[in-house]
Amino acid sequence: MAPDDLRQSAADAALAAAALGQGRRLDLLSLTLLALALAALLLTATSRPTATLLALSTAAGLAQRYFAFRCDLDARIFSYWANRWSTLPAPDQSADLGAFDRALSLVFGMQVPPSAAPRPLAERICGALRLLRHQSLALALQLASLLGAILWRLCQTGAP
Repeated sequence: MAPDDLRQSAADAALAAAALGQGRRLDLLSLTLLALALAALLLTATSRPTATLLALSTAAGLAQRYFAFRCDLDARIFSYWANRWSTLPAPDQSADLGAFDRALSLVFGMQVPPSAAPRPLAERICGALRLLRHQSLALALQLASLLGAILWRLCQTGAP
């Protein structure tokens, strides 16, 4: 691979790592919302609709935690690749991606055909950013259902 191509790959990986790093902030907000939903669910008497909305908020918070874990893992991997590919002598990007695929197969049991060419970096970045979108959507659902529970509760108590 040409040095300019490798430099571009390093920049792409660094940008992906930075974007995925924003998932940590989403995760902190989600953890706060999760604690509020669990406290309300466990410590107060709630009507069935309120309890359902709080349970939905909790489930969305747990889904967000899964996506946050995956985004954090991917951010670390892309950061590693960005650092590795920006050094001289130029490493073999294809060999790095292939080794990573084999490691996924060994550690997580993912099926990767041994003779298959490694997935391109651009495809990996698209997949990782899709995880970040899923994390954001789970957070949005978590927030909406928690706000719905609060509004339902306020409507039931007759608050203005």
